[in-house]
Amino acid sequence: MKFQSNKDVLSQAVIFVTKLLAAKPATAALSGVRIDADAAGVTFASYDHDVSTRTTISVDVAEPGSVLVSGRLLSEIVTRLPGDSVTVAVQDSKLVVMSGSSKFQLSLMAINEYPNLPEIPPTIGSFDGEIFAEAIAQVGVAALRDDGLPAMMNISVEITGDSVSFTATDRYRIASRDIAWKANNVSDVIQVLVPARVLMEAGKMFQTSDKVELSLLNGGEREILALSVGTRVVTSSLAKGQFPRVRALLDDKGAGDGYAIVLASDLIDATRRVSLVVERESVLKYTFSSEGIMLETQTGESASASETVDSHLVGDEVVVWLKPKLVIDGITGAHSQFIRLGFTSSSEVGKAGPVLFTAHSSKDSTDVQKDYRYLMQPNFLAR
Repeated sequence: MKFQSNKDVLSQAVIFVTKLLAAKPATAALSGVRIDADAAGVTFASYDHDVSTRTTISVDVAEPGSVLVSGRLLSEIVTRLPGDSVTVAVQDSKLVVMSGSSKFQLSLMAINEYPNLPEIPPTIGSFDGEIFAEAIAQVGVAALRDDGLPAMMNISVEITGDSVSFTATDRYRIASRDIAWKANNVSDVIQVLVPARVLMEAGKMFQTSDKVELSLLNGGEREILALSVGTRVVTSSLAKGQFPRVRALLDDKGAGDGYAIVLASDLIDATRRVSLVVERESVLKYTFSSEGIMLETQTGESASASETVDSHLVGDEVVVWLKPKLVIDGITGAHSQFIRLGFTSSSEVGKAGPVLFTAHSSKDSTDVQKDYRYLMQPNFLAR
């Protein structure tokens, strides 16, 4: 194998295929990046039996060939090379990378132990990369981070002929975002589970792309979702398990029991200031009244704080106890100047129901925007 490439083109390709390398691969071979050089160009790929990435760059190949080398090490090297061009070649059972006065030799890994890359399923539609990235960032924050409940470490993807909906939950909150897309003969509702870490990384990878294609193979023994832009492709096995039926909860909440509209930056800043004096897992008391939103710390804290934020309330006074970090996540995720907090009653006397966060156009508007919804469960503390 021997080829020469522009440094930036090469480094972008290697960075792309190493972003989703497993932190603790099952075998040494799965920590590698496969490089295939032929007349069509050079293809870089990574795969761990569940998640794969691949991309092809157009370069002049002097000698074709295929090798497997350490992905992390290759990424570290190519991003720090001094010259504008890079020569890559196999010499004496080593992969030699040369640029300027720098020369690196990487040991070759056993390519015969590397699994075959999965086939890309049929394309079923496409959407804008920037909108996709925004949606995943809004929803991914609510996905469960530990493995106590594996199904909740995924994002539920619900596909129809008109839209794609992304939903995540960690039991304490639900985040959901709908985006429009161009479907290819999608007539039935399709619901699949995709690992949150895959979609969150894919969102970053494709956020500057005008068109991201979604491919899907489901219903059989091997179920795969793929996202692609040109030669850049990410595939993921669909996750198993029963995802909680939380979408219906979003439709039921915040519809008629009152709401408050507040400038998003005001509520974020006040929440950050008041929470300075409480422990990380503590909650704040939010009182919504005609006077505004009063934030207070619990009694018995070693230090205390309170602050009132101007707001517009429709309905009766409401008191809820909420975790400040989760409040900030919900407001930030709306990507809106104003935020609407919809209230619901609870079956338990003296306890508020879930609070629904949605983006809002202005303080006085009555329009309800439902593309983004974030439902937060209050902490049930003594009033």
